[in-house]
Parts: sequence; C-alpha cells; structure tokens
Amino acid sequence: MPRYTFKLSDDGNGVEDDVGVSLPNVEVAYRYACDVVFERMNCRELRTRHWQLDVYEGEGKKVFEIPFVRVDPTLNHLTAEQRKLVEHNSRLIRLLKDAVCAANLTGREARSLVAHSRGKPYLAADRGHRVIRDSS
Repeated sequence: MPRYTFKLSDDGNGVEDDVGVSLPNVEVAYRYACDVVFERMNCRELRTRHWQLDVYEGEGKKVFEIPFVRVDPTLNHLTAEQRKLVEHNSRLIRLLKDAVCAANLTGREARSLVAHSRGKPYLAADRGHRVIRDSS
C-alpha cells in the first residue's frame, strides 16, 4: 500500500508530516486530505482560506495539492465569478506568504553563516531542519 505524507503551508513555516499514512490509492488519499483540510479550517475559514495542503506519495513525489479556498463551504453562496476572484486573491496571498517565509529563512541562514564564520554561536536548526543549507 502506498504511503502518503502531507505538508501544510500556513501562515508560518508550515508543518511537514514525516511519518505519513498508508492508503490504498490516490482517491482515498484525496478524501483523507480533504478531511484534514476541513478539520484545520473548521470555524476559521476566513483566517485559513489561503492555506494549502500538499500531498506526496512515496519518496516525495507530489501527487496533488488542496488550496483551502477550493473546498471552503462558506463561499458556496457566491457566484462563479465572485468565487474565482476570492480563489485568485487567496492564491496571491499564499504566494506572498511563501515569499516572506523564504526571505526569513534566507536571512536566518545568512546570519548563521556570518556568526559561524566568526566563531560565534549560531542557530544550527529550526524545528528540526538545518538553517545552513548544504551547498551541494
């Protein structure tokens, strides 16, 4: 049975699932992921609308992604055109949040590299991930 792992892109650095779950096929994985999205979004639709859940199979092959806005039930009253605008804006917010997160990571890495080169204490890991990326 294939093993599926998940990565939540939220307002911070996100959350990665390194254990995963064994599911029979991609359709079941999609329904499982939708349940996770609904659970995370419950009663916080406006604040989580720009979040996204990425689903990977096996050794990191991305199978699909679920933007929260796509399954947000509080938008069902909108016309198709209005919903499309909300989805577009949520996508832009997601891209902005990802860019800010990447810039923060780069800044932390730069500060760590400078401190390390000067023999000073530096941040080696953040949430279990190395701050200074391998150059290879």
